[in-house]
Amino acid sequence: MSQPTATPADVEASAAKDRHTLSETACDLIVIEHRLGDVRRWTPETARAHLDAALSSVATALDALHAEPTHRTTEQEQS
Repeated sequence: MSQPTATPADVEASAAKDRHTLSETACDLIVIEHRLGDVRRWTPETARAHLDAALSSVATALDALHAEPTHRTTEQEQS
């Protein structure tokens, strides 16, 4: 039994859904980043290292999300 082949419309719909989900995730991470920055302003010096680590993790996640569509496009072109 053969698998149905995805049509170009199916591929585009899936890509649009992925972009929307990635966009929502990026927006959530940006909000988190801003809130962590706000919290950091009134956090005692001894606890700031933990917030700095969290901010670094959020920045890394945002970088990965921004690279994801480019990575997928490159993969699709090579297929």
